[in-house]
Amino acid sequence: MLALVTGGAGVVGRALCRELMSRGVCVRVLTLPGDTLAGSLPPEVEVFYGDVTQAETLQDAFKGVDVVFHLAAILLSTQKGSFDKINGEGTRNVVDAAVKAGVSRFLYVSSISVTYPVLTEYGQSKLKGESIVKSAGEVKGLSWTIVRPTLVIGHGGGVEYNMFASYVKKFPVYFMPGGGKCLKRPVRSVDLVQGIASAGLSENAVGKTYALAGSRTMTMAEMAKAVLRQNGMRHLMVPVPWWISRKLAVLKSWIGGRPVTAEQALAGFLYDANPSIDAAFRDLNYQPSAPL
Repeated sequence: MLALVTGGAGVVGRALCRELMSRGVCVRVLTLPGDTLAGSLPPEVEVFYGDVTQAETLQDAFKGVDVVFHLAAILLSTQKGSFDKINGEGTRNVVDAAVKAGVSRFLYVSSISVTYPVLTEYGQSKLKGESIVKSAGEVKGLSWTIVRPTLVIGHGGGVEYNMFASYVKKFPVYFMPGGGKCLKRPVRSVDLVQGIASAGLSENAVGKTYALAGSRTMTMAEMAKAVLRQNGMRHLMVPVPWWISRKLAVLKSWIGGRPVTAEQALAGFLYDANPSIDAAFRDLNYQPSAPL
């Protein structure tokens, strides 16, 4: 079996490559031209270069492929239209290339943020990607599976979590929008990668969508305390009501900095991400460990 991992030179992508090879799967990676991280892939991995926003650069990478794991995406951006261009229309190009090449299985890595009551641009782009994948199943017969990771922590990923951890460690006193009551179910990167691999290879998963979360629910305040405890710090949290948080644009620079909009930075503090993983356990034997 030959698997193509788009975005496979990224941190999670490289871990997925190793996981797939441990299961006896041959692996090919699609990554951006000039991506120096491709040099850190195992030598057994075949590397193709292309850009998901440029359909003409993709087709060669899909030849002979049995299953696609579509990870390529952007998580943070302040450039208008970039989320839709890469996460939305880029997914359309990848799906079209897979269908044209006769790929039989397609695994799309979405995000739990598509379940938020109010979607950020990132969430909208990921939901659009889901719609494109499902439509290809209905119209073109593509066998698809969608996974929705929660907040990823640990070695092998965790951009959002690392931003959060850096924020609470940065100052002796840190402000917590909404008092940190928002519920999260963070997932260790090693558990996430195993879940992605199982979902993409299991026939039980065809036509289904799974939340891939950790084994424990935590509040944002509890997560902050855990981060500080792990680093031997005793910083003071100051709760900030939501109406003040929305007005304090400075929180954007404290929480996320330049790569993220204030809307996206605050969304993680506002909306719960505490999904059930019962379906993944039942179909994939997904049994994540405690996150922290």
